[in-house]
Amino acid sequence: MAVSFAQNMITRLADAAITKGMAVKSGTDSSHCAKGAANTDKVFGIAQNTVTTAEDAVEVALPGGGAKALLGEICLAGSYLVAHTDGTLVLPN
Repeated sequence: MAVSFAQNMITRLADAAITKGMAVKSGTDSSHCAKGAANTDKVFGIAQNTVTTAEDAVEVALPGGGAKALLGEICLAGSYLVAHTDGTLVLPN
């Protein structure tokens, strides 16, 4: 039996290097994104590929997109998470 689900993804250009699994926020304009770097950042998705330079294309999984993120600490399933300074997801302070 085949199983499939609709992926909820967009593509943006990177403002700088981003690693697969990092939380991303809006970048310098509507076509760019940057890694989430503070627990107050309004992140909108999870990077699905690694880019090493600015202007590289980043696939971003939006809520409901089936993404896997990088965790910066141990947490329980269903926990509310925020971006850490290194782009990983952590529990809020």
